[in-house]
Amino acid sequence: MKRIFARISLFSKINGGRAQAIPVLNFGCPVFFENIPALSNHGYDCRLLMPEYGSSISPGETAEPIPMVFISQDEVLMHAKVGADFFLWEGRKIGVGEILKIE
Repeated sequence: MKRIFARISLFSKINGGRAQAIPVLNFGCPVFFENIPALSNHGYDCRLLMPEYGSSISPGETAEPIPMVFISQDEVLMHAKVGADFFLWEGRKIGVGEILKIE
């Protein structure tokens, strides 16, 4: 399974983000790509592989490289490229990201 490595910036709680850190557990949420027309119709389920990263990410923090996998890998990877921006969704936007590497 191919992985995307991304820079993730979580919004602080005061700016609409999560109240708690993303723990060192595999964390799933939808990802939305706004600037890729073929992927802009809906969100795509992903898993942030936090055990591989080895640390939690607190609201207000930026971390990289966060390894990620997509459930609809073929559909996403056909269109996603290095430099693509996305946002993380958990009932609201909780953070933003940028693809740094695909392998």
